[in-house]
Amino acid sequence: NFVLVRVGEGARVYEALLREGVIVRPMDVYGFPAHVRVTVGLPEENARFVEALGRVLGGGSR
Repeated sequence: NFVLVRVGEGARVYEALLREGVIVRPMDVYGFPAHVRVTVGLPEENARFVEALGRVLGGGSR
């Protein structure tokens, strides 16, 4: 299953998450430039995504 997440600049967040080792899909080609598609995974995988997203969006620390 997937979740569509509004992140502001989807392409920028996609690239930044890739650098964090987290793979999502940018949705601009589907008409949602402010979103990324995230796969729902295991609890620890979801936690890793949330932590990385926080860092990318400026709300978390390394």
